[in-house]
Order: sequence, then C-alpha cells, then structure tokens
Amino acid sequence: MQHLQRISLLTFALLLPFAPACDSNPEVKTYAFAEAPSADLVPSGAVEVITEADVRYHVVTAFGFTMTIIESETGAVILDVGPKADYLPTIGAELTAYVDAIGKPYSVIISHAHPDHYGNVDQFNSVDVYAESVVVEELGKNDDFNAAYTGTLKGVDRSAEIYGLTYNFDRVSQAETAENAYIYLESHKALFAEDLVYNRTHSYIREYTPRDDVDELDNWKAGLSELKSTFGDYQHVFVGHGGHRADVAATIDENLSYLSDAQGLILGSKTLTDGTTATTNQQVVDEIARLYPDYDEGALSLSLPDAYYEGDPGAIWFP
Repeated sequence: MQHLQRISLLTFALLLPFAPACDSNPEVKTYAFAEAPSADLVPSGAVEVITEADVRYHVVTAFGFTMTIIESETGAVILDVGPKADYLPTIGAELTAYVDAIGKPYSVIISHAHPDHYGNVDQFNSVDVYAESVVVEELGKNDDFNAAYTGTLKGVDRSAEIYGLTYNFDRVSQAETAENAYIYLESHKALFAEDLVYNRTHSYIREYTPRDDVDELDNWKAGLSELKSTFGDYQHVFVGHGGHRADVAATIDENLSYLSDAQGLILGSKTLTDGTTATTNQQVVDEIARLYPDYDEGALSLSLPDAYYEGDPGAIWFP
C-alpha cells in the first residue's frame, strides 16, 4: 500500500508566551443547499441524502450496488457509476437523471477496474473521469472499459482539487482485485473505501488464490488494518456495496472478521460446522452463508463453478 502522510500543524501559541492567541473555534463554512432531487428519479433503487455544513452526500443504492454523489457548493462528483445495463437495465439513465437534477457541473471517479463500478461510464463521455494513477493503467488494459469510454482518463497520483474539495487517493494492491483505490476527504473525515470494505454484504473473494506467490486475503486484511488505524475516527465510510456507515472502525472490524473466517475455511485452519475441513468451493460458500446469515447475497456465489459461464471453474482455492 502507498502511504499518504498526514501532517499536523504545531500550535506555536502554546509554546511562545508572546505569540498572538489562536482562534480555537474557527467559523465553520456553511452553504445552503437547494432541495435534493426526488428519489423517484431512481425507481430501481433508493437514495439516502446526508447534508452537512458545506457538503452533501447522495448515496444511491440499487440491488446491492452503491454509487455515491459528493456535492459541494460549485459541483458534484459521482464515485463509481454502477453496473452496465446487462445487470441493471436503467440504473445508468437514472443516475444521470438524478445528478442532472442537482443542477451543477459534475465529474466522475472510478475506484477500480471491475465492471460493476465502471459499467455505465458510456453515459459520462462528456465529463471529466478521474482514477488513481495505477488504476488508470489497469483500466487502460480493459477492452470493455475502453470500448465504453471515449474520453481521456485523468490519473491522480496523490490528490486532486475538484469543485472546491481536495480528494486524496491511495490504493491497496493484490487484494479484492489487482488495484483497488480508496479516496478520502480529510477536511470532512469521509472515507470512500469502495470494494475494500463491504457493509454487511458478502464479499468478492474469488480472486483469492492461496497457492500462488501472493496471498490476496493477507494483503486485503493488512490494508484494512491500516485503514482502521488511519481512518477509524472518521465520521463516514462509504462503500461500493451496502451504502454508508458512521461507525467506521466497527465496519472495518466486521470485514476483518469475515475475511479471516473465509481464509481459515479455505486453508483448513477453520473447520466446518460438522467438524470437517472444506475441500470444495461450495462447502466454503455454504459455511460462510451460515456464519453470516444476515448479510446480503453480494458476490460470494461468484466463487462457485459456472458462476460466469458454463464450464467456469470458479475460484482456485483447492488442488
């Protein structure tokens, strides 16, 4: 994982007796937002609107897929644009109608190269589309993405100023997918973890290949531990599946427990309910479903044989 240093300012007034006193209660900038667009514009999903002093979050969730719109005084950013019409036929048009109704210029950020996050990018060829710089390289290798998006991706190495807000970018490599970015607004204590954190939704662990040189679940758990250490005191975590949570540290802990259980079942260090160890993908999937009965279906079943096409071997977990 790349690390972004967080710099704290030393208050010299505490050290120098003749320094002028600092204002310990600086005035909070406020902005009067217009009425939010009607949730009726998204009939295939739901919209949660969270309004703060000078930022407003519109959390659009449809069939487990989440797209978050961050609105400031001068514009809006759509973070991930949902799956293509093959999965949700109208969500691209609904998302476009909703952000158009905000009535401000807008841009898009794509967190990673999975089609349920960039699937409707063809709806946004006329606006700026940003991604973390290494994610840009991943998207550049993706024929499906390049067929849909005809513009020029804007790669971000560390941060980008977009409509008055500073968006900080970082990533975790070889975890849920090859390169998975997260974005944060340090000024507003908001973390956009996307697919690094799931909200009580079964995770996509298909890419875990425990016998190769990279242990993706170890990488993923290490990344989550660092996210908790860095952002555990934040006010918001927005995720790619399951919307939004305010208890950031607890949300990350839930994901760490889930991944540890899944890894133990696959490696044989955790037994099944009947006391045996798993030898098939189906046994692992069934046991995780038993351990987390209240979780939304999510992507767990994509680890099974035939998940994507007839003859698909599924996740490569066992010899």
